[in-house]
Amino acid sequence: MPQVLALKNAPPSDNASIRTMFDRLAGRYDLFNALTSFGMDTLWRARALSIVRPGQRVLDLGCGTGDLTLGAAERLRGQGEVVGLDLSPRMLEVARARLQRRYPQGAPVRWIEGRAEDVADHGVTYDAVLSGFVLRNLRSGLDQVLVGLRRSTSAGAPLALLDFTEPRSAVMRRAWRAYMDRIVPLWGKALFGGDFPEGYMAASAACFDKPEEMAARLRTAGLTEVRYRIYGCGSIVLYNAVNPERVR
Repeated sequence: MPQVLALKNAPPSDNASIRTMFDRLAGRYDLFNALTSFGMDTLWRARALSIVRPGQRVLDLGCGTGDLTLGAAERLRGQGEVVGLDLSPRMLEVARARLQRRYPQGAPVRWIEGRAEDVADHGVTYDAVLSGFVLRNLRSGLDQVLVGLRRSTSAGAPLALLDFTEPRSAVMRRAWRAYMDRIVPLWGKALFGGDFPEGYMAASAACFDKPEEMAARLRTAGLTEVRYRIYGCGSIVLYNAVNPERVR
C-alpha cells in the first residue's frame, strides 16, 4: 500500500479507503497498538469500559479486533449482550477468533459488518456505547453517526468514546509529531511492510476536532453531561456523554 498522505494533506475518510486500509492492517493490529502506546492502550480502554454494567446491551462502534467488545463482555458477567460493529471484514475475522479463544464455550457477543452511519437502521436499542479510536476515521459522516447513536440508544444511555488528538502544548506537540514521524513508522513498516499507511495516524488526529470542538459537536447532537479527559501526554481523549432521551 503506498504512503497514504503527508501531514499537510487531509487523510482519506471515505468508507472504501478506510475498509481497505484496516483490512490490510488487521493481522498485526493489536501488536502495533501495544508497541506504539507502550501498553497504555489497555489502561485507556479500561477507563472507557467503566460505563458498562451487567444487564446492558452494549454497542462497540467500530469494534476493530474486539478489544472493547471482549472487555465489555467480561464486565457483563453473562448478563446482557455486546454488539461489535465494524466496516472491515478482516478486522471482524480477527475479533471472532479472539472471542473463540477467550470464551470457547461462547459469550453474549454478536458481530455486525457495516457502516457506523447505518447504526440506527439495525433496529437495535443499546444501553451503552463504546468506541475506541474510530471517530476521526468517520469525519465525513460523523454528524450522521451521532444522530444514529441518539436514535439507537435508550434514555440515559452513557457513551464513552476514545480517540487521538494533537497535544495542546507546543512542546508536547513537537515531541508527539517527532514520535509519530520517526518512531511509529519503524514499527509500522516492520509489522506491515508496504501496507503501513505512513502519516495517517498523525494526520487524521490533526484534521479531527480538537477536544472542545468535539465536546461541542456532541452537545449539538443532543447529548448531555458531556465531558472529556486527556491522557497520553495530551494525545488521547476520552469523551463521556449521556443520551437524555430516545429519539425516534
